[in-house]
Amino acid sequence: MPNQWVNTTLEGRFWSRVNKTEGCWLWTGAVKGKGYGAIYANGRNTGAHRVSYELARGPIPAGLQIDHLCRVPLCVNPDHLFAGSHIANMK
Repeated sequence: MPNQWVNTTLEGRFWSRVNKTEGCWLWTGAVKGKGYGAIYANGRNTGAHRVSYELARGPIPAGLQIDHLCRVPLCVNPDHLFAGSHIANMK
């Protein structure tokens, strides 16, 4: 019998690994290079901040990436994330 407390949806798995504070919402799951959170979604490992953005706002516009206004790589607070160009992200 499956454990009824296990989150099997992407959204359930995602939010079970987030520590919400008054500012940044910190990812507590796996971490990949450069300190960014990672989660298995859509058949591959992807950035937790990208999943947060998509859960809150929908698909990431083509050609854009997700950047942190707060500059905290583990933050997944959708209010701290925005879609921008690679050039804007590098500034």
